[in-house]
Amino acid sequence: IFTRVPTLVPSALAALEAALELEEEEGDVPTRVLAEHQMDTRRKQKLLLSQLRVLKLLLGVVENPGQPLAPTDLREAVAQARGRWQELKARYGEALGALEEAVPAALEQLERGQQLLQRGKAALEARLEQQEELKVKVREATERRDQLLRRVQERRLQRLCRQEELQGLRERVAR
Repeated sequence: IFTRVPTLVPSALAALEAALELEEEEGDVPTRVLAEHQMDTRRKQKLLLSQLRVLKLLLGVVENPGQPLAPTDLREAVAQARGRWQELKARYGEALGALEEAVPAALEQLERGQQLLQRGKAALEARLEQQEELKVKVREATERRDQLLRRVQERRLQRLCRQEELQGLRERVAR
């Protein structure tokens, strides 16, 4: 189990030396080197952890040779947990399948909604333009009406003035 560790140490040291040389040359460690170092470190940590677990188990066997490796309750708990995991995994797969089936229909409906929205916006623009044109026509018609009313009032006043003048002349003639 521990024979793999010494072979990893020289390669890690070589990678570290290469990284330090690059750092000295460029002043900054390249991202690629940092990523490789991080992955290598994580892999080594996992390996050491698994080796520690095996060592702990072996020490437990050496200290208590007559006891079974794992109690029955623990085995049952592991079996139950594994069954629960399989159940959750199956439900996740079903839910994922349902989502994958629903997504195309939802995307299609979203596309139709966007098309309807575009048509609605175009219709609204057309209606607003028509409304603006109607406002202009109403304003022009109102101005013409006001002009006609002023003319009519002016003529009416002129007629009343003439009638008053005629009435005044008739009264003079009558006297």
